[in-house]
Amino acid sequence: MNTMMLLEMAAQGFGERTAFVNGDDSFTYQSLFDAAGRVAATLRASGTRHLAMLDENSLACPLGLYASSWAGIPYVPINYRLTAAEIDALLERVKPCVLVTSPERAAAYAGREGLSVKSRDEFLAEARGDGAPAAEWSMDAEDVGVLLFTSGTTGVPKAAILRQKHLVSYILSSVEFCSADEDDGILVCVPPYHVAGIASVLSSTYSGRRVVQLPNFTAEVWLEQARRYHVSNAFVVPTMLARIVEALEGAESARLPDLRALSYGGGKMPLSVIERAMTLFPDTDFTNAYGLTETSSTIAVLGPQDHRDAVASDDPAVRRRLVSVGRGLPGVEIQ
Repeated sequence: MNTMMLLEMAAQGFGERTAFVNGDDSFTYQSLFDAAGRVAATLRASGTRHLAMLDENSLACPLGLYASSWAGIPYVPINYRLTAAEIDALLERVKPCVLVTSPERAAAYAGREGLSVKSRDEFLAEARGDGAPAAEWSMDAEDVGVLLFTSGTTGVPKAAILRQKHLVSYILSSVEFCSADEDDGILVCVPPYHVAGIASVLSSTYSGRRVVQLPNFTAEVWLEQARRYHVSNAFVVPTMLARIVEALEGAESARLPDLRALSYGGGKMPLSVIERAMTLFPDTDFTNAYGLTETSSTIAVLGPQDHRDAVASDDPAVRRRLVSVGRGLPGVEIQ
């Protein structure tokens, strides 16, 4: 059981589909599979223990996730918004590692002991070279797939360990293979070091949905990208949705005719924001996806019909369900 199984199925089932888009650059599922194999071979030859990603949303992120799984080492996305001292402390915990980062940071980290530093552009260029792919990947379900550092209650980041079995079982139990239409696309602006960013890569791969990456969120750019790429799905955090609503309420047109579904999570949704959003997007299905880093993402959902029933009710208690996390998913026990 390995997340590479998801990418292999996608490459075999719909390899010509566009998988990830970032500006003018993109991967198909087949080209991503091939690139992951080349990077995995390099990682195995290096003897590194981790692949650390210190970067905003880029094509290097899904490539790093799959290549590290193929190579049998943990993928470690690091919060690039931390201070230099905080980042250094996390890197100390995962040395020796290959570090993929921005060109500016690559120059700053070059030569540091225990770090094999590659810029994002170098990493992608090597992946698209003519190297041979690695041998078969490990199918040990207990292998650590992703290591996520979350904010601890004491202020010291704690490492959440997501094993291959956790990641794959979450996808297989919640996503139908090749369920997305060929033209479907999801606009993703959550940072790659968040569990929702990991989940969006895996779930979109398995469903065959094109991912449009938005490295830096502003409401104006989000709206421009949603219209430009005719995205059918999107995931935002509540503060992002609030800014989108504010931008649209002052615009001549609030139409996003292709947006069929909008999921949100990562924080409590203010009642006024979700009510205003549903007014602006009456034909869009809203879903609150609640989860934890340690649970490989979603464990409870407030679905589209729950949203419609709540907003249509005159009962204040029913209406306040709009700010709840809904019901646990099948197989989830809540105590």
